Amino acid sequence: LKFARKKAMADLIRDAKRTLTGQPKSQAEELEDQLCEMCPKLTYTQRITGFCACWGGGYLLAFCSTLSLMDYTEQGIRNFAALYVLGNVIALCSTGFLLGPRRQCKKMFHPTRRVACLIYLVLLVAVFVCALAKVPFGVVIVLFFMQCGAATWYAISYIPYGRQMVKNFFKETCCKSCKK
Repeated sequence: LKFARKKAMADLIRDAKRTLTGQPKSQAEELEDQLCEMCPKLTYTQRITGFCACWGGGYLLAFCSTLSLMDYTEQGIRNFAALYVLGNVIALCSTGFLLGPRRQCKKMFHPTRRVACLIYLVLLVAVFVCALAKVPFGVVIVLFFMQCGAATWYAISYIPYGRQMVKNFFKETCCKSCKK
């Protein structure tokens, strides 16, 4: 709540300076304002409800997609990949309810995780498109595993020193024999 008040005050001061100096808003700020106007102010209860519904529904869809793997056909694998990606996108959007879309995007594209986020999002789209476009299913599977790795690397970026711990783990376990 304190953060929201500080942010609102900072926005108010920025807008007042702009009005007094006659300086126009940048294109990015205009787009940001338009996006925020589409997202109404939500109460705390509505935010928690939206988060739980999207997060739970998204991961439930991703989990249920594994039922498609019971069908040992190419179509079963395609259905799995498409539903899994769709579930992940819905779950990823859930944090927008807690943080708001503007703050979520700022966190996602923070310089420390920008590349990981872009790779993750591109791979989500690639897996989804390839699964629906009937690209050879071996390609879909490779892209799917790459997407899982990108998702893991992206998620680890939110843990302080998480990436460094993972690098050190692999240096000490997998790469230890390479040093000899």
